[in-house]
Amino acid sequence: MTVTQVLVIAGAFIVAGIAKGAIGMGLPPIALALMSFAVPLGDALALMVVPSMATNVWQAIYGTGFLRLLRRFWTMAATSVAALMFVAVGFGHLGSPMAMTWVGVILVVYSTMALTAWRPSVSRTTERWANPLIGLASGAVAGVTGVAAVPFLPYMQSLDIDRHDLVQALGIMFLFIIGALTLALALQGAFDATNLVGAILAIVPTFTGVWLGQRARQAVSAETFRRIFLIGMFAVGLHMARGLL
Repeated sequence: MTVTQVLVIAGAFIVAGIAKGAIGMGLPPIALALMSFAVPLGDALALMVVPSMATNVWQAIYGTGFLRLLRRFWTMAATSVAALMFVAVGFGHLGSPMAMTWVGVILVVYSTMALTAWRPSVSRTTERWANPLIGLASGAVAGVTGVAAVPFLPYMQSLDIDRHDLVQALGIMFLFIIGALTLALALQGAFDATNLVGAILAIVPTFTGVWLGQRARQAVSAETFRRIFLIGMFAVGLHMARGLL
């Protein structure tokens, strides 16, 4: 691994950590998008899963609603894991060059949706059948790209849920999704010695970024941070999706 790659990777996790600390989400897509300038997607995914899992463990258990939220979203968690493993193992495109292009498409679609004022509303009754369907779709997308941003994140933000519960629920769901992604990558042999050591070392810049994001959140509104990162994700997504042009 070259010095340039190390610097890009460290910078990617600091920036992604800042987003995580400031708005509670965005670490995987931001880290993958920025690392794509220096390393292949397969290596970027392997580097991303350990620091992402570490941050989501705390996000999932912090609060009083873990079991209540797990009961509410267990069907989504189960179907997302099943779909991710089926697509990743069955089709074998996870981390491929074409998958990098589709990561870009996902970033463009998600950031465009999130930047608009339109917000759908999903009732608790609708959740009974929508949760497993969203889990299937999100898991299938993640099984190719390694990113579960669409339709998972827009859907979660459309629910009738307290904002504190939303942050904890996102942490819980990402534990399942990143856990399944880690297993799929391991079955593909993505974790060589370099990637494994790099993933562990990436925890340091990630939590540095989280700390900076939490500090910055006190000075600048979370909504301002959210818009800044969404605009950045849109620009990087366009760069990554250029292969479709």
